Amino acid sequence: MILILKFGGKSLNHFLIQVEKIMKKIFLFLSLLSIGLLWSACKKHDFAAGQPSPIIAVSDLRALYRGADVTLTRESMLGAHQIVGIVISNPDSGNAPSGMVVLQNNRRSQVNGIILPLGTAAANYHMGDSLMIEVEGLSLKRVNGAMQLVGVTEGAVTKVSANNAVKPRVVSSFTIKQNPDAYESTLVQVNKATVTPAPKFGDSYAGDKYLVNGADSVVLHTEANAHFASAPIPSLASFAGVLMVSQNQAGQRTLQVWPRMLSDVSDVTAPPDPSALPIQAGDIIITGIIADVKGGDGNYEYFQFMATRNIDFSKTPASVVTCTNAGSASPNTGDAPGSGWVTGGGRTYAFNLTEGKVNKGDYFYVGGSNKRINGANSTDISSAKWIRAIAYVTNDGDGFGSKSSGLLPNSGNAGGLAVFSGITIDDSTAPIDVVFFGGSGKTTIYNATTNKGYRIADNDHYSTKDAATGTDQPFLFQGTNLYIIPHPTPADAGIFMKLGGSFDAASKTWITPRGNTYYTLSISSDISEIETGDSVTKLTN
Repeated sequence: MILILKFGGKSLNHFLIQVEKIMKKIFLFLSLLSIGLLWSACKKHDFAAGQPSPIIAVSDLRALYRGADVTLTRESMLGAHQIVGIVISNPDSGNAPSGMVVLQNNRRSQVNGIILPLGTAAANYHMGDSLMIEVEGLSLKRVNGAMQLVGVTEGAVTKVSANNAVKPRVVSSFTIKQNPDAYESTLVQVNKATVTPAPKFGDSYAGDKYLVNGADSVVLHTEANAHFASAPIPSLASFAGVLMVSQNQAGQRTLQVWPRMLSDVSDVTAPPDPSALPIQAGDIIITGIIADVKGGDGNYEYFQFMATRNIDFSKTPASVVTCTNAGSASPNTGDAPGSGWVTGGGRTYAFNLTEGKVNKGDYFYVGGSNKRINGANSTDISSAKWIRAIAYVTNDGDGFGSKSSGLLPNSGNAGGLAVFSGITIDDSTAPIDVVFFGGSGKTTIYNATTNKGYRIADNDHYSTKDAATGTDQPFLFQGTNLYIIPHPTPADAGIFMKLGGSFDAASKTWITPRGNTYYTLSISSDISEIETGDSVTKLTN
């Protein structure tokens, strides 16, 4: 017996036939749609990508050089034959390498530069010009230590636009020295660099000087015919310019910053006024330190000083340097500082005192930017006489020292605070006052074998000569220089170290050596609590 089902008067067989027809139509439609989409995608790919970019990044171009001259081909550049960039050299100022155009390129988030030796045609290209250069067939060479595109002609250069701005990369001289290839032929800025040899009042830019930024330096170069060659050079400033590389006959590389114009130099401090009396030992004395405020220390540490004569820091500058010496602190990890007080990095941090006035007997302050007496939410003491404050959590020191959450230790090996006459110091410069506090570990503070360490001052607790034998002992932990104030305890209590004694301003000597009184502050303490009382320094004469 055959069972026949009815659907709307039709048999099941008829219904299935109709469904099959519909499915075939749907399949045909989907097939055509897929073919159309595939064709469209292929067409778009052929139109948009298909061909490699004609432009190669300068970083990729430089990478083709592996110690020997390279002739550039489309094959070696993966089909590319052009570079683009902005001119950063400035022939109009007279302080640009003769016959050369320095081109900087920022492509794929990488900043790199290259030199185009164009001869007399170089004068036709100005700072801010955007250029496109045909590079196929040119040679990539190091000439006197600098990477150049040799063989380029003016016909291969197309000027695209003019007056494009380029922002310099802020970098320390230490970082430049660590990786010169990354900064060669690019626009850089070395902040808060001291000029050495220390210029005299009225000295000019012309010639070569050194920019000291921590324990490292780069050359500041100014051509004799530069428009600003005769301008007075500062003793401290932030210097921008093109980083040029050269090489002597011995194969040693020299790194030079060439300012493009006088406005490339900012934050200027002039050399000391020769008519002003230089700061000498005993003119500034250390009278107090807070290294461990209540709560986080960042930007809250500060140091108290007293002037023993009238001082105008704009005419006779000084500097304050802190040091920390944990076993993990770098550079010179686990060892004495390689360059003493100017080692920089995570070891020493500088504050330059170049503005403001103090009178004889005044207390004044240097330290973190928050200017609170005992950490967050405590009394605002910004109305006190602050000579220099830095947000050191986010900013490097004046010339050396890396940004840090804290400048002085709260436990472990000793830290220190020193005052120097002037702002141009090196590892041979002795402070005019110094004090150390903390533990007695010596390994990271003084190395008798290499004779490296922190120089001390002749004051109430240290002496550069052994009084009994006359032997030289210029460093902490050398000879009789063993004085260390213990760490205040407990930690995180907001203890101000009052370094009270009696000082004779006329003879610049300590009548009564400084002691140390640990004064616990509250968040509501007043500035008078650290400037008055029996345990503060007394000035006589």
